[in-house]
Amino acid sequence: MIRSFISLTIIILFLSRCTTPIQTPNELFGHKEIISHEKIAPDSTHFKDAWLIFFEQPIDHNNLELGTFKQRIWLSHLDKEAPVICVTEGYSAKRNYTSELAQLLKANQIIIEHRYFAESRPDSLNWQYLTVEQAAADHHRIIQFFKKFYSKKWLTTGISKGGQTAIFHRAFYPDDVDLSVPYVAPINLSREDHRLFDFFMNVGTPEERAKIESFQQNVLMKRDEIMPLFKTYAKDKNYTFRMGYDKAFDLVVLEYPFSFWQWGSNIEDIPTNDATANELFNHLKEGSDVGYVSDQSWNDIKPFFFQAYKELGYYAYVPGKLSPLLKGYHSDTISSSMFAPGGDTLTFQPTMQLVMQQLQQFNPEIIAIIGQNDPWGSTSIINSKLTNTMRAVAPEGSHLTRIRTLPLETQNTVIEKINEIMYE
Repeated sequence: MIRSFISLTIIILFLSRCTTPIQTPNELFGHKEIISHEKIAPDSTHFKDAWLIFFEQPIDHNNLELGTFKQRIWLSHLDKEAPVICVTEGYSAKRNYTSELAQLLKANQIIIEHRYFAESRPDSLNWQYLTVEQAAADHHRIIQFFKKFYSKKWLTTGISKGGQTAIFHRAFYPDDVDLSVPYVAPINLSREDHRLFDFFMNVGTPEERAKIESFQQNVLMKRDEIMPLFKTYAKDKNYTFRMGYDKAFDLVVLEYPFSFWQWGSNIEDIPTNDATANELFNHLKEGSDVGYVSDQSWNDIKPFFFQAYKELGYYAYVPGKLSPLLKGYHSDTISSSMFAPGGDTLTFQPTMQLVMQQLQQFNPEIIAIIGQNDPWGSTSIINSKLTNTMRAVAPEGSHLTRIRTLPLETQNTVIEKINEIMYE
């Protein structure tokens, strides 16, 4: 009888300890999911405290025997009773920062580095576990863990691939959060979505498109004069090109229109046809990142290109009139799959169709921030069945479009909707 009483007392004490509300963020750090934590200075006066955290995640959420890896998280704390902005980075998260939405909503913030990037890589890079569903499960576990302390409204957000990541998580775990606000995030429905090809035939005015193409032609025709400048610049930046200089040069020129529209460049800044080689190259390297095609970038962004050519989709180059001027390539369409581990051997999975089916089924609250002239705006989330998705478009906006850069009326509508959902 006494033994039974003691056992019952132990069980009651254990259960009461498990159900005792967590009162401070520090109380989270004793849980086994937190591998390590380090208190750091908050990024801004908006927050009271901040921590760099490494969170334990399964390599495969469907087979826990495969082991775990450490996922990097930046936690910025304001108030237990405030909402939480969860930033789902699509790449590395090498620093803490204060998001537009954290300031707007006077919220706490969690930034999550994507699996397989930077400090969030398993010891053995088995690419088959770098998937949309595995990453969504990462974010689900983190959100559910921090809900032990933060019990108010939650919002996921991210920019570009980070915005995609927020959408993917919402498709698979629609009830985890109350709202998602992806910025300039594409949903490509094929390996190289035809809507991107159509975009470049219609963006801007015919005169602007002609001026961009003329600049590309001019650079390629003056290749012999510009190449020494290209090589010197690459050497100064410690860039190397396993593909060779001619292919690298071709790709930088072909990338120029995408970069021009993506970042909202000024058509008036394009040099005239009588510009010197120095003037042409200086504009080219400012408008099209030479480092993008370097071996150094290739190594850092390898996980992205694997995802792009396995599930996310990307874009290809169609040289058209520029074809006779290229030296490294001789095909009508030039794929970027060369940057992906496995390259053309990768079989593209129709995951985006599954994502859209899931979104249609659950119809979660989403506000998509879109730049009209951003190439990725051409494949942004759109579907008449997603009645709870608001598309907020900045006319002539670029990949830099944010809530604060939207037209005032649209901006007010977005802010009103966010406040309605997060503080109702």
